[in-house]
Amino acid sequence: MADRGLALLDAGTLLMVIEERGELRVAAASGEGTPRVRIMPVEGSALGALYRAGEPVALDRPRGQEAAWLHELGLEARSVLVEPLSMEGQGGGMVIALRSDGGFRNPDRQALNAFATSVSQRLVAERSVEIERLRYGMEARERERTRWAREIHDETIQGLGALRLKLANARDADERAALSAAVEAVLEGLGDEIDGLRHLITELRPAALDDLGLAAALEALARRMQAIDGLDVRTEIDLGPESAERRLDPELESTIYRVVQEALTNVSRHAQATHALVSVSERDGIVRASVTDDGRGLPNSERLGPRGDGLEGGFGMSGMRERAELVGGELELVPAPGGGTVMRLSVPLEGRPTVEPEHAAQH
Repeated sequence: MADRGLALLDAGTLLMVIEERGELRVAAASGEGTPRVRIMPVEGSALGALYRAGEPVALDRPRGQEAAWLHELGLEARSVLVEPLSMEGQGGGMVIALRSDGGFRNPDRQALNAFATSVSQRLVAERSVEIERLRYGMEARERERTRWAREIHDETIQGLGALRLKLANARDADERAALSAAVEAVLEGLGDEIDGLRHLITELRPAALDDLGLAAALEALARRMQAIDGLDVRTEIDLGPESAERRLDPELESTIYRVVQEALTNVSRHAQATHALVSVSERDGIVRASVTDDGRGLPNSERLGPRGDGLEGGFGMSGMRERAELVGGELELVPAPGGGTVMRLSVPLEGRPTVEPEHAAQH
């Protein structure tokens, strides 16, 4: 946007200043001038006084107090235009155009005003999207906390309570043989509860995802589904050349893992399936992940489209869809050829952070 504004005005330098938490930040600078200082307090600074005035400003050969804020930024100018940014309760800012030779004309002022209006609208839209993403993220985290609290209450606490009762009954009976048998049963039960807690910790954050990457984490997940739920899960991971060492950015890896995990849990609990295939690949700048099962299929042949239309509520789809949306992806749930169900996730890589090979092991 700063580059576009610079070309529009034929200015030497264009600055976009945004107010955040009582500070003014030079969020973007384009052209020949480079601000020496990019963060300034609103209170107690000449730039802050210019911002608080909230009025368009046109200066020709600024001197003295007029040029104080320029000196704060470490800039000089022959002619200056300032246009405030209004962002409807989301803070504000300024667009500042500078020329070192010649002055701005009235058409330049009108052009800057129109440009500032378009910038304000764009920033409001961007921030609204970001706020919505944060809200979705908070709701998803709260649902996860509720789920784990329910798991701990319904499984671990209930199991430990039953073991405690078994020991108490044996103690009250005051029979050595009964107490010995109860101790043995409780020891075995405690082992089961410890295994259950380890499984829960692994679900919360699998170490393999951080240490070894997405492929290793999904393969470990497939083995656990086989051992614990009896579901035969096969994996096909192809992230291009040297895919064993290829790492995606941490947020995307975590999203793919969680969506696949939830899909496999749904298959195990609801689909009456015996086999599932997990596939992850990257082609043409898009990462695609899918889970295909041989179960009973979707109720009444319903489907969930890539924009969330169709099947809702059940199968944990709302949380899976929100995870996909938070990384700019789409989720689709469709009948599989020959029976069963396919869950498909697709996420464009354009605009996502890159992972340097030497940092892959530090995820």
